[in-house]
Amino acid sequence: MRGTIILTAGGTGGHVFPALCVAEGLMSRGHDVIIVTDIRGTKYISEIGCRIVVQKIRAHSGRFALLLSIIMCTLKATIELILQRPAVVVSFGGYQSVPYTLSAQILGRKTVVHEQNAVIGRANKLLSKMATKVLTSFPKTIGLNVSDKIVVVGNPTRYDRKFVNAKPPTNEIFKILVFGGSQGAKLFSEHVVDALCQISKTRKIEVFHQGRDADIASIKARYEAHQVKHSVSSFFDNMNKYYEKADLVISRSGASSVFEIIGFKKPSILVPYKMSVNGDQEANANFLGNRGAAVVITEDRLNDLSETIKELTINRKYLATMAQNLRDMQVCNATDKCVAAISELCCN
Repeated sequence: MRGTIILTAGGTGGHVFPALCVAEGLMSRGHDVIIVTDIRGTKYISEIGCRIVVQKIRAHSGRFALLLSIIMCTLKATIELILQRPAVVVSFGGYQSVPYTLSAQILGRKTVVHEQNAVIGRANKLLSKMATKVLTSFPKTIGLNVSDKIVVVGNPTRYDRKFVNAKPPTNEIFKILVFGGSQGAKLFSEHVVDALCQISKTRKIEVFHQGRDADIASIKARYEAHQVKHSVSSFFDNMNKYYEKADLVISRSGASSVFEIIGFKKPSILVPYKMSVNGDQEANANFLGNRGAAVVITEDRLNDLSETIKELTINRKYLATMAQNLRDMQVCNATDKCVAAISELCCN
């Protein structure tokens, strides 16, 4: 083995998916990998051949309980680090990243922070101050003040290998991919569905809609009532196929979604989650919107949604312009760049 590397990640898909991509890349280079997350994060992890450590941090039980649980987990992490002697500890953000990464920094171990969003998260902001290297997804990350350590690598996604072959669809029926993530997803189960049903009265469309389990039956019923051709599921395990088919994506603007949209070069309507911490979803969306690569609609402007979608179904030239602007900002091989940056520290 070329040295043990510990990857730490909060329990959301936005933290875990990049960590998994990097884990597989590091293992392919001969590294022994340990992933640290919480019980939520384990649902995203299939058998990939590395050890999984599940931490219990009480993130939603008040500040005192949170602080106490972080302290307890940090003490346990310190013992684990003394025994494991990892070459590098990597933080992908979230409170679950703090104990192992902070312990490593106190013990004088090499640490790396990877920030997915255009605004640095609280945990990563703390950890970046003593990190050996800071990897960012966006060219400029708001709130990050360690310019001498920064390497821009992009955000590793499940589909990095498929981006190179992404081509514009040639559909007769306008196809729309919809997914709202886990945050504020009710909006996508109601307002977005209503807008698409309204459009279907004058435009022929087909919808691929990934929604919450609790909303699947009602989403299907409304599409059927309006005779909208649809595929609805709580999870598309071959999401890349739907990206490839789609003329337009309607989505939240978490970092994973934004970089998948960039990678597949898909025109999109982004609806930032207004309660996102530090306004990161708004900043992510504006990264595309300010470059003419997406249409950004805030939650307080949802009345504009139906008209915006209708305009885009007609204006193919505008869609082509967005797709070209996405090609111009393409960040390639994010996983490989992350793996190389982390692996390099094992040799120094």
